[in-house]
Amino acid sequence: MVSPVFSKQPIRWCRYHAYTNPNLFYSGIIALMGPVFLFGVTPLRRKYLYEDLKPLPLSGYPIPKERKNVTGYAD
Repeated sequence: MVSPVFSKQPIRWCRYHAYTNPNLFYSGIIALMGPVFLFGVTPLRRKYLYEDLKPLPLSGYPIPKERKNVTGYAD
């Protein structure tokens, strides 16, 4: 079976590679869907489903000035 040329027969080329190398073909399809989700699905999700979560604060947690020294294994 001769490998089809993409520029002449793109549908046949896709079918051929989906049959002979399915792992490479479908991983390429998933990789091509990444920008679609980034620029298409994310704004729709924010508009219709739910907003992004508030980021966790990286500082500002109160630290006690005086700490108890722990001795032994008892709490």
